[in-house]
Amino acid sequence: MSPSSSFRSETQHRALLARLESLAARLEAAERHQQQLERTVAALARETGLSVGCPCTHCSRSNMLMKPGLLYCPECGYKQSI
Repeated sequence: MSPSSSFRSETQHRALLARLESLAARLEAAERHQQQLERTVAALARETGLSVGCPCTHCSRSNMLMKPGLLYCPECGYKQSI
């Protein structure tokens, strides 16, 4: 391996490490934001007398909302009696 290819390899390695560190920081920030949103949605549901259920079995794009006797998806409108 020539000195220039060794230098190029080391430079690429450092660039990849920097990119990995950046991605890890972004992932951690996204996870914190997701947890914050989940807590906010749960609190809003409690305040309005609803519960947040499992993902919609019809569209999978939202979680089901539960109120007495009914599960419904706010995204697709699917409803299921319970």
